[in-house]
Amino acid sequence: MPDLLRRVVALTVVSAIGIALLAPLTALSARPEAAAEVEPLLARLPAALSTLDRDSRADRAASADLASSLVSSAASEDLVSMALPTPAGVPMQAALVPIPTPTPAPVAAAPASAPAPVFTGNTITGRASWYCHKVGTCPYGFTPADAFVALPGALGGAGGRGVIGHVTVCADRCVSLPVVDYCACYWGTAQQRVVDLSAAAWALVTDRSRSAGVITVTLHLGD
Repeated sequence: MPDLLRRVVALTVVSAIGIALLAPLTALSARPEAAAEVEPLLARLPAALSTLDRDSRADRAASADLASSLVSSAASEDLVSMALPTPAGVPMQAALVPIPTPTPAPVAAAPASAPAPVFTGNTITGRASWYCHKVGTCPYGFTPADAFVALPGALGGAGGRGVIGHVTVCADRCVSLPVVDYCACYWGTAQQRVVDLSAAAWALVTDRSRSAGVITVTLHLGD
């Protein structure tokens, strides 16, 4: 306990000494400073205004002198008017330009109808075509290996009745062939045929390739 009291007393004495030392400084900082004299910003304003006014009056006088000199010089000069050239006139007149009518292209004449079959007794001459070159294109009961013919109805052709007769076909060679079928053979048109040969029959009567499409033959009917 005595130690605590001694410590309190010591702290109290130190605090008092510190306060005593700080008191003069506090008094000095609290004293107001002397007000500094401020030079008025507008003290020279009248002189500046008078200078600006004097300068503006001088500028106006110079501008007036310049304008008067320009007017006097313009008045002393003669103005020369320049005549503008008149553009040449262009006649506006419609011109008719004839356009030739194109000549129409010639129209191909229709093919002439095939000549009528030439009969001499029981003989007829005309064109022959071919068919039955693969399975499914032959009449019922016949194959591409069979040699036979089909005739137009006007010459006695009939289908589905087996062999109804024979006919002799002459081209490169003459061969007697069975008639087993009927063909329309374009009868009565420009493409009419007098007989339709099976592929095997074609090879028997001519050496020409089937790519020729048609050949001329003579038929001997009633054999």
